[in-house]
Amino acid sequence: MASIYIAQCYVKTYIDEIQRQLALNMVTIVSEEEAEKLLSSIKIPPRPAVIVEINREKSKEEPDLRRIAQIVSKDIALTASLLKTANSPFFGLRTKVENVQQAAMTMGLNNVLSIVTGLAIKNAVKTKELDMERFWDSAEKVANVAAYLSKRVPGVPKELAYMYGLFRDCGIPLMLQKFPDYIETLKKANAGSKSDFTRLEDDTHATNHATIGYLLAKSWSLPNPICQALLNHHDISILHSDDNISAEARGLIAIIRFAEFLCDTRQMQNDHDWDESGPVVLAYLGITEDELSDIKDAVFQYQEED
Repeated sequence: MASIYIAQCYVKTYIDEIQRQLALNMVTIVSEEEAEKLLSSIKIPPRPAVIVEINREKSKEEPDLRRIAQIVSKDIALTASLLKTANSPFFGLRTKVENVQQAAMTMGLNNVLSIVTGLAIKNAVKTKELDMERFWDSAEKVANVAAYLSKRVPGVPKELAYMYGLFRDCGIPLMLQKFPDYIETLKKANAGSKSDFTRLEDDTHATNHATIGYLLAKSWSLPNPICQALLNHHDISILHSDDNISAEARGLIAIIRFAEFLCDTRQMQNDHDWDESGPVVLAYLGITEDELSDIKDAVFQYQEED
């Protein structure tokens, strides 16, 4: 089965998000019937077989690392990407890993599973309307920087930050598949403030890539902090609000926003609203101006080595 449809149970989740945005005067009213009709037509790709097999082995009382290595190694492209990621200076391994089994033994099973899951999204979500190679290359750069920055936030493992970095905009290709005119919305959104991104999507399409990405994450059974962060990643105010969101999710949102800024700065691109969101993010992460300069230097050096 090439794809699965969003289940009926996700309609309530969508309505809950709409109501949250309504409270902030972000969108117009969408009825449950309209939401159900919309979501029933958006195709969410199923979890790749390799992820299902790894999770099945992982759930055993004594998981076999050799078996897991065999499962991953059957996919040559995935294996190459895993080893490249594991050996990236952003992950800081002391010794280079040469194969999947060595990566699992060195990094741990959970690390490998998180990285493989993040990498698998590349093959699962595709569209002709977007340069996917450039899209995923940008996502991977942010994910690598996020993995490095994760040490700034207790309780946010680097593999979780990396996986979230790859998944954070996974709803965009799905929006492109559903809405023929979404490419124009995307151009307008990218030219404006990050905080207005989902508002523009909602005004035009009655949904947004953050909500769709959240639904994909839920259907793939990703960790709850990642699901929460996906749903709220364009709302920096969530870092200091009383909303029901975990500290891990807040940490992921802050880390990724900082990573985006660093990657934009490195590529000489204008980050439209960093002047507004930057101080909030840096304060949440506890980063001073002096530390910001040191982090920039370290990240830029690692990017040259990667």
